[in-house]
Amino acid sequence: MKKSILGSLRFLMLSLIVFGGLYTVAVTGIGQLFFSDQANGSQITVNNQTVGSKLIGQSFEQPKYFSGRSEKVSQLSPASPEQKKLVESRRAAELAKNPTEKNVPNDLVTASGSGVDPDISLSAAEFQVARIAEVRGLSQGSIRKIIAEHRQKDWFSERYYVNVLQLNLALDKLEA
Repeated sequence: MKKSILGSLRFLMLSLIVFGGLYTVAVTGIGQLFFSDQANGSQITVNNQTVGSKLIGQSFEQPKYFSGRSEKVSQLSPASPEQKKLVESRRAAELAKNPTEKNVPNDLVTASGSGVDPDISLSAAEFQVARIAEVRGLSQGSIRKIIAEHRQKDWFSERYYVNVLQLNLALDKLEA
């Protein structure tokens, strides 16, 4: 029995060293060496100050900025009356913020599964152009140019999207 316990303890120590130490160091090292940006959270810095992440959505409430998807995640069925009420209230709020527009894109009135989606569709960005141009005193063409410069193609479909934080940072640079 003593031999069995000592063998088990040796295996436990070896496992702790290999899987708790060496494996962790190897994976962290490979991540830092080959995928440094992603391993460190894909942070965006401006003037040596971190302003956010490309991977995590942020709330932008000021009318001079693009707004993203709702951060309030609900586990309601798309067919439920509560979800329909929630979507209609968000639709009304978006139309109040953007009175020159008529059709609110779906991603502005529904939340993402995680609540931290950093991207919106091109139609959601276009929907906000008139408001942002008016508030900032810029032409709609200059705002559309920023959208075009920051659009990215989805890997799995023909759809395009834009990162809200990167759009807003580009807007601030345009004014500077």
